[in-house]
Amino acid sequence: MILAFTGCKEDDYTLYDTTQKDSVFFEYRNAQNEITTEVTYNFDYDIASVHTIKLPVILMGVPKDYDRQIRLEVVEDESTMKEGVHYNIENAKIPANAVNGEILINLLRDNDPAIMEKTFSLTLTISESDDLRSVGKNSFTVTYSDIRPSIRPEWWSTNKPMPVYSYENAQLFFEYFYRYAPEANIDLFNEMIEIYGDYFMHAEFIGGPLALYEDFLRNYVCIPLYNEHPEIDWQRSPIW
Repeated sequence: MILAFTGCKEDDYTLYDTTQKDSVFFEYRNAQNEITTEVTYNFDYDIASVHTIKLPVILMGVPKDYDRQIRLEVVEDESTMKEGVHYNIENAKIPANAVNGEILINLLRDNDPAIMEKTFSLTLTISESDDLRSVGKNSFTVTYSDIRPSIRPEWWSTNKPMPVYSYENAQLFFEYFYRYAPEANIDLFNEMIEIYGDYFMHAEFIGGPLALYEDFLRNYVCIPLYNEHPEIDWQRSPIW
């Protein structure tokens, strides 16, 4: 024991060389809490014109008392998005006194009608700058489109008082859902999102929300929609 302790010196415990350049890498987790290097987004029924992807980045080093910019490069042969047309990037930095940050990639909807017919992709890699170098997972791919569902989803019941299905009517339905359902019952709203996903994207695999939440959707989505949009045709005459 004595020999073991005397064989160690104080400088044997150095964990990090503060003279070397700090490093940064992506650490994005998907809905299953798995680290991944790609994400795909489709606007679907969303009414927004911009969707923001948040890419967490982690510092391997020590915090500084000033912001440090992360230098990003587009991998041209793996990218079809054009900056200013399909996307823009903001906040690509490690903030002062922080050990992590977020890169915000804004996906733009209104500039290129081609996104309604095909997907576009962007692959970014972290390159070395004056303050930071890359390490580990230093490449990330974002894919997006606005390919709009034209076929009525199975959960959109024809046996309930619902608007006649169209993409525009579905957008209105979800506009009212996201506006009024959280105000009516935030716990129930969160429960539905957890079960069915955003814009009920998983509803067809586990049965539609109208099976379990008909009264809630009728009272806080369909009735306001019916009252405020008399121009919409309905599959069945509402009797409320």
